[in-house]
Amino acid sequence: MYGLIASVIKRPYVFIFLAAYLFLAWRRWGWRRTLLWLVSGYGIAWLSEFSSIHNGFPYGEYHYIYENMPGELMVAGVPFFDSLSYPFLIFAGFTTAAFMLRKKVSGYGLRQLAQIAILGAALTTLLDVIIDPVAERGAQWFLGEIYYYAHPGWYFGVPLTNFAGWFLVPLAVIAFNMLIWRTAPDFFQPRPCRRAELLYPAFYTGIALFNIVVTFWIGAWKLGLCSSGILLLVIAFLATHKTLNPKS
Repeated sequence: MYGLIASVIKRPYVFIFLAAYLFLAWRRWGWRRTLLWLVSGYGIAWLSEFSSIHNGFPYGEYHYIYENMPGELMVAGVPFFDSLSYPFLIFAGFTTAAFMLRKKVSGYGLRQLAQIAILGAALTTLLDVIIDPVAERGAQWFLGEIYYYAHPGWYFGVPLTNFAGWFLVPLAVIAFNMLIWRTAPDFFQPRPCRRAELLYPAFYTGIALFNIVVTFWIGAWKLGLCSSGILLLVIAFLATHKTLNPKS
């Protein structure tokens, strides 16, 4: 319990985003889908991180610096708050993809569902392209220096294998949940409501902006400009898609 409390105190931004996820997902899906996504997302994320720190797959080899996280909750060597971030990050990518494609993920064939899964994973990967380089510079802000790559990469120190992993893991989470939804549609029936679809790309944008602000705050101007460009491209695509589909 102490470790969980320490994680909440030291990483409040993670739990604020988590609370936003719980509200937005409940509003869109109801509690059953929301909890399934949270538990499965955490479990798949934890497995991927446990694998990477031991054998380098799927993100490439990296290691946590445990002495810089005293008292925080660890699950077999993986920080609890880290794996807990995946469900809301993937949710942000997935629901933004649904907004772009104007799909509610019910009543569609496998081809259409594959499209939303791939786009959702790609958007989550772009979010990580913004997040991971500034996280790697955690010593310069309140995250702290909590991990390092055994073989740093060319994109501001982050290896490309990391981004490959950040495509595969969200794809696995999205595919798993959609499979369960289709297998038990009555049990996982979405909550009927007026959705206010713009909330979901706004959530995606908010996460990206938080990290971009931190990037500029620590003086990483080149990285900040690259990250801003990525977010602007996503926003431009959203705006263009809205223009092309005014009635959707």
